[in-house]
Amino acid sequence: MERIRKLNMYQKVILVLLAAMFIIFTAAYFIVSSKTGFEYKDAILQPRYENGITVYEGRIKRKEAVFTVTADKTVTFSYGDKLYGPYTAVEDATAVPKDFEHKKNMTGVELREGDKVVFRGAVIPDSGINSDLMLIDEEGFPEGFDIIFSDGYNTYDGDGNIVDEMKPSATAILELMSGPEITGNGDWQIWFYSVLLSVITAVSVLYVDELFRWNLSFQIRNAERAEPSEWEIAGRYIGWTAFTVMALVFYSVGLTL
Repeated sequence: MERIRKLNMYQKVILVLLAAMFIIFTAAYFIVSSKTGFEYKDAILQPRYENGITVYEGRIKRKEAVFTVTADKTVTFSYGDKLYGPYTAVEDATAVPKDFEHKKNMTGVELREGDKVVFRGAVIPDSGINSDLMLIDEEGFPEGFDIIFSDGYNTYDGDGNIVDEMKPSATAILELMSGPEITGNGDWQIWFYSVLLSVITAVSVLYVDELFRWNLSFQIRNAERAEPSEWEIAGRYIGWTAFTVMALVFYSVGLTL
């Protein structure tokens, strides 16, 4: 405690900020990581189950988003006042690309929206059915290959038509049918690095003179008698400020992943 009392106001503010960030962000990480669900368009849609039906719901860009998966694997999606589906899928060996390598190990599939075929192709083997589902259409192209570019406002296909970005992809629909990976926000590894950076910063504040002389002891004799220059002192404050801001950024970024 005596060491803390001897610190100036700026040093104390840095320590208080580091401690406050640790407490606030740790609580926030526990809260967001406890809300798990299906990740879609950078949002987590939380599941609930009722009478054999699974509903994944949440908000995307401030609008209500709901996927409904029935017991017979029919999928519908509502976003705001828009309704997509119903989507159904059947296995179809003839949908496997004819000239694709290892095609014998693929599962052909035909996906329909009502009576309209929206995808014909195959699931790539060993892709990880829940986490890394990958699809190849019957022409041998990856699903979504026809989406060419975005102008920052809209996404366009190869014919120059605007693509509805909220319309579920074949990959998303088949993941829901097979049982999607359940995940949540909050990357605890980044939280750990943020805490580590905060601890290093706090130690450099509390033991700044000791660290200064310890570092000099490898370069000069009688380092314990050395005094820091104005540039050295200014560098300390710049470093403490920069590391505190970096910790804040790391905490924030990790919370959204």
